[in-house]
Parts: sequence; structure tokens; C-alpha cells
Amino acid sequence: MSTIASEQRKITCYESDYAGKMLPTTAMNYFQEVSTNQGDDLKIGSEFLKENHLAWFLVKYVIRFNKYPRYKDEIIATTRAIGMDKYCAIRRFTLEDEKGEAMVIADTQWLLVNRETDKMERMDEYPQFDVYDCHEKGEPVFKKIAKIKKVDYAKTFNVRFLDIDFNKHVNHVKYLAWAIEVLPMEVAATMDLTEAKIAYKAQCFYGDTVEALCEKLNEKLYRIDIVNQENTLLCQLELKLN
Repeated sequence: MSTIASEQRKITCYESDYAGKMLPTTAMNYFQEVSTNQGDDLKIGSEFLKENHLAWFLVKYVIRFNKYPRYKDEIIATTRAIGMDKYCAIRRFTLEDEKGEAMVIADTQWLLVNRETDKMERMDEYPQFDVYDCHEKGEPVFKKIAKIKKVDYAKTFNVRFLDIDFNKHVNHVKYLAWAIEVLPMEVAATMDLTEAKIAYKAQCFYGDTVEALCEKLNEKLYRIDIVNQENTLLCQLELKLN
């Protein structure tokens, strides 16, 4: 099995909703932190990537919520590589309770890109990645998300300074927050997100204006396209609720 990293966390009040349930975006923030720390611990993190003019670009994300932790619950966030093939890497995350049962599971798909040329790089050109001890090719986390056919709900957002991450573009977690925000209040307040599929298409920057366009497929399934002021498709999401 590939190298596993884990971190213990305690759900805080600012990571919870008004009913004391962990926010869906909190899980994604935990996952980002544990994977970043694993890379740094293995000496292939931010400094290594910077020295080699490399960056990991997140292209697909699927997250499933089996059960939501609540305020003050103690959980363990884990991550490991489950697939590495040519230009593409697959990474799995979990949030586990004190019994080791997975409350949240996420699979993510990444591309290794050269920052100077904007071209993809082969992972086997960098033997340093062998420390992940991952020898599987992995499967794409999903094929694709269809574009919306009609707009049932829409909401506009201005990209704030606080939305920007280390790479100087909008942090990937913000897109899920925008997608949830466009849902009708009676849906967001009374139903739980059970699965989110996210396909990242283009980068978004400080000062941009984005619009979340939502199509209601049925009572429990919504599809969202997020576009910028030039109508460039930035992100596609499919949300299942219960």
C-alpha cells in the first residue's frame, strides 16, 4: 500500500453550520492541508516543486459524505496516492471517526505541469515521487459532467482577496461554496450534500466576476456551471442531496 499521511482534527465552531454540522467545505480544507503537509514531510512539497518549476493542477474531484462530523467531534484526516501514470496522479482522502470508519471519502485527479512552459510533465521523469510508493496506474475519478441545458437559479459573486490561494488564483474549495450558495435556501437548509463531482476547467483570479448557473435535474440532483465575466467556463459541478 502507498504511503499514508494522517492528521487528527477537532471540528471547530467556524467550520460548522448553524445546526452544529461540519460544513462540506471543511472536509476539502482538511484534505488540502494533509496532502500539502505530506508533500513537505516527504521533501517533494512546495520547495521541491518551486525549484523544479512544477505545479500540481487539480482537474477532477469527487467527494462523498457518508456521515457528517459535528462540532467538537474529533476525526482523523488521511491521504495517500492511489494512482500515478505518466502525467496524471490520483489521490484519495478520508475523514475517519474514532473507530476508523470513513465518514467522508474523496478521490482527486491531478496533472503535473511545468510552470515555465505550461506543458504537462511526466512523473517518471522525477524519481523523487517514488517516495509515495504508489505503483498503480489508477482510474479517472469520473468521465465528465454534462453542461447545463437551462438555468433555474443563478447568483453572481465577486472574487475577493480572501478567495486567492498560494498559486494566486481562486482556491479550489471556493467553487463548491459558490455552488452550494446558488441552491434555494429551502434546499440548502433542509437537505444534506451526499456527493459532489467537480471538474475544474480554467483558472479564476482576484477581481473577476463569476456567475453560478444552476439547473435542477430533480429534487435531489443539481448541476452547476460557473463562468467568469467573459463567459469562460471555469468549473462544472454536480451535487447530490438527501
